Amino acid sequence: MRRADKFLLLAIISLAAYFVISIIIPGIASPIVLVYNWFLDFSLLLGYSGDLLISFIGNATVLFPFPYMGVTFILGGLTDEMTGQFLFDPWLVGLLSGFGAMLGEMISYFVGYGGGQLIEENQRDAFRKYVERHPKATPFVLWFLAVTPFPDDVLIVPLGAARYPWWKVMMPQFLGKTMFMIGVAWSGRIGLDFIGSLIGSTDPTSIISRAIEVSSVLLIIIAIYFLVTINWSMLIPKEEDKDQ
Repeated sequence: MRRADKFLLLAIISLAAYFVISIIIPGIASPIVLVYNWFLDFSLLLGYSGDLLISFIGNATVLFPFPYMGVTFILGGLTDEMTGQFLFDPWLVGLLSGFGAMLGEMISYFVGYGGGQLIEENQRDAFRKYVERHPKATPFVLWFLAVTPFPDDVLIVPLGAARYPWWKVMMPQFLGKTMFMIGVAWSGRIGLDFIGSLIGSTDPTSIISRAIEVSSVLLIIIAIYFLVTINWSMLIPKEEDKDQ
């Protein structure tokens, strides 16, 4: 069984176990509510510096989803309880978050550079050939992954294993991450009050809430699984391989 298959199986078993336990013990704390409250306290305590730190940590966790965007979202919409004025500039929040996220993603690059053991050897070889044949497409794909919620690690780790220049990874990642996180910060400016009231009014211990939690995490894990197991060799024309 491939490492990616083991990862998927373990994730499904863990999520199923959590769902069953949450039904048997309905009073168990909801991870979503706990994370939201922790992010809220963290944002109030550290502000801009906390935004950069959490973004770095959130992107340094290789192939493990971490909801780092919550801090950026909250900071974008936090207001003073007395005056009602916004406390943080969403442009600066997004810029710092994007910078921290880019630095975190470089951990994935150096993990790949040091061996890339998260990726199967035949996958790394096929990916290396694909990058060599599509040098102009790679920066665009890096930017696209950075400017969307899709996991970047599945591309950055094999890029490191393929010895792709580090600065060619940093530039599109910084641009894409900054654009994306500025959007998240402004989304917080617009929708933080609504999200806060929704979480406060929803019963986090209900079966529906638990099912939404499990389904959301499972979708992320499945997306990572399919991106990791892409057969890059199928994308390489056979006639080009004959020339090697």
